[in-house]
Amino acid sequence: MTTIILSPTHKMPRFRVNAHTAAVPKTTTTSIKSRLYPFNMPSNRGRGSPQTRNLQHAPRKRTNEAPLTPPFQSKNKFTPLQNIDDETDQDGISTNDNAQDAQVSLKIPPIYVYNISNYETFHTSLSNQTFDDFSVTHTKNSLKLNLSSIEDYRSITKSFNESEIQYHTYQFQTEKQLSVVIRNLPIPITEEMIFNELKELNFDVDTVTRLQNRYKNPIPIVAVLLKKSSPNIYSLNRLLHCVVSIEPRKPSTGIPQCANCQRFSHTKKFCHLPPRCVKCAGDHHYTQCQKTLETPAKCVNCNGDHPASYRGCTFYKDITKNKNKIVANPRHNNNYSNAIPKLANQHVLNNKDNTNNLYTYASACKNNSNSNSTNNADSDNGFMKTLLPLINTFITQLMQKIIENLPVIINSLNQNTHGSP
Repeated sequence: MTTIILSPTHKMPRFRVNAHTAAVPKTTTTSIKSRLYPFNMPSNRGRGSPQTRNLQHAPRKRTNEAPLTPPFQSKNKFTPLQNIDDETDQDGISTNDNAQDAQVSLKIPPIYVYNISNYETFHTSLSNQTFDDFSVTHTKNSLKLNLSSIEDYRSITKSFNESEIQYHTYQFQTEKQLSVVIRNLPIPITEEMIFNELKELNFDVDTVTRLQNRYKNPIPIVAVLLKKSSPNIYSLNRLLHCVVSIEPRKPSTGIPQCANCQRFSHTKKFCHLPPRCVKCAGDHHYTQCQKTLETPAKCVNCNGDHPASYRGCTFYKDITKNKNKIVANPRHNNNYSNAIPKLANQHVLNNKDNTNNLYTYASACKNNSNSNSTNNADSDNGFMKTLLPLINTFITQLMQKIIENLPVIINSLNQNTHGSP
């Protein structure tokens, strides 16, 4: 029997081991050593290959059969949208988008009908040709027809054209064209060259017009009308090897006048009224007018001695005043001409015009400063009014004193001049 005593520095209890310890297998000896010297034995955690270490400490796989925690049910405010089918067609376009686009009601332009003598027959024909509801409003010189669907609008206008009923209407919002100007194009370049070049660049061009100055001389600016699906023309910076700049055309601020019937608030493209001459007020187009230069012009709107396009016409001035009153009153801004949206690149100009009518902090400060300046001016005027009489009395009294003492002053001056050596 052999006894092994550990050193006191380890502060371990004494153990007695048999002599047969050498015959114990290696694993048993290792376990005994680990018990005797737990602080000196290396850990088995670092042994083995990286694959075995990863397998020893790899977490268990989650399975759908035994979830760790039950699913959490939360409220979703978009739950009603789950009922919408997300089916797509072969081109990858969602059918829901098409359905939503179809559900959006477009703004149907009104139709102004003139010279209706038999309203009963007119109403009966409208009722037979329309499928949806419609309304008729009496205006000063016409009947305003408001329809509810595009199909009714197409069928009614076609029927009016066939029966030669006099009317005018407006353009659809979706059919509105894109109007731009191209600057820095030399004058020798013809409109046909510009048109063909834009066509080769895959732009859907309608018309190209070279602009002129007030002396009827051409200028290096070209106006182009395109389809609304060509907004990428603004990225074009070279045309026919010329460095150009493209910008949206500024809209006209005045009331449009029809070049066919000389009436206002519509254009000749959507006018189906008899022509009236802008020069002599005759029942013909101005291109067929035979008026000489010596014959004075006649306005078809006011019967004045000027052309119908003269902006100093009393009729035009009255229309402008009425339009300004309607614009100033927001309750009357419901007509179709105001509802037509502007071009995509023209909204900045429109916002600038609209901000002038808003009551903002800057306008309030400006009004306060103006009121303060007016108040200060009024107070200054009142002070001067009270001060001027005092100044006048003082000046009159001073002049009287000078006149009374004038002989004494003259004598003193004479004595000083004679008495001096």
